[in-house]
Amino acid sequence: MGGNYLVIGSGWHPTLFHAEVESLTNAQIITHSDRIVEINKIENLEKSATVNQVLASWHKGDIFDYEEKFEQWLDSVNLDNKRSIAVKCTRHGEKTPTVRKVDIATKMGAFLSSRDFKIDLTSPEQVIEVIIEGELIFWGLPHFDSPPRTGWKDRVATARPFFKPVSLDPRQARLMFNLCAAKSLLLDPMCGTGGILVEASLCDIQAIGVDLDPEMVAGTKKNIEWCNGQAEVICGDATRLADLGITGIDSVCFDPPYGRNAWLSDKGVNFFSKVLNSINEVCNVDATLCCMLPASADGSSVIDGEYHVMEELFLKEGWQIEQYWFIPVHSSLGRLLVRAKRLDAE
Repeated sequence: MGGNYLVIGSGWHPTLFHAEVESLTNAQIITHSDRIVEINKIENLEKSATVNQVLASWHKGDIFDYEEKFEQWLDSVNLDNKRSIAVKCTRHGEKTPTVRKVDIATKMGAFLSSRDFKIDLTSPEQVIEVIIEGELIFWGLPHFDSPPRTGWKDRVATARPFFKPVSLDPRQARLMFNLCAAKSLLLDPMCGTGGILVEASLCDIQAIGVDLDPEMVAGTKKNIEWCNGQAEVICGDATRLADLGITGIDSVCFDPPYGRNAWLSDKGVNFFSKVLNSINEVCNVDATLCCMLPASADGSSVIDGEYHVMEELFLKEGWQIEQYWFIPVHSSLGRLLVRAKRLDAE
């Protein structure tokens, strides 16, 4: 398949998976399925929140007629039969009644054995990864030793020294700054317990956090120190960021008040409007913003109103919404992840 790579998604949120891969690599994807895309470069995917694996030297076939192609593929790739090997087989979606993944792995193992490879299913030195999707089969050589999300469970909110029940989890924190393609100065103007700052710091992104509550500021500093990270944390007002000496921001990620009750009055919406305006004042041209907003359970309304009202609110404060994604939460609440671009000042 040429010099391209096959990227395998976790299956959590396919549209966000596609968007994140495009944003991180700054390359166009070719879609094979919800969970499988093809791309010509993989820089930065080790930071991904939605990627399971990347396959190099990959091939695509039919589960009913793949043996000959697999043998030809074996002859074309640089595998060392003096090193042990295993076939790792995963199925996406519904099972195909007539073909079991264990049968495919066994057949591939037989081909390998016929070429004097030592099969080791416990600690192989080499792996061939196989993905079954319906009647299609993909196989190739894995790029990552383990999924990029490995280790996240050690950094979930409840594992940090300071947390609150609404603390942002590592996956959603990473998603936001990855969708911003954040590489330089990132701002979280309502940092809370510092979930975004922790993940940004671990990805070597210079970050600044602001919160009005001294308890949150102190707790965020504890969390940054706990993860051996570095970030500037300031006690201040998100509606008056310029007064804090903040400037030169390229990316903004934040998670405003979680519950819909915080947005039911004009006071909540007006506050958010002031925050957007304040952020605009400290950003560079072409800065990107990602934030979470409360939505109805079916995604039909956001900030307790129609989508166009939110879009007009962003435009009024100098932000053009580029894309948004609905994320279900529970039976009565969802969230809208919004990405917006700073408009040029007239």
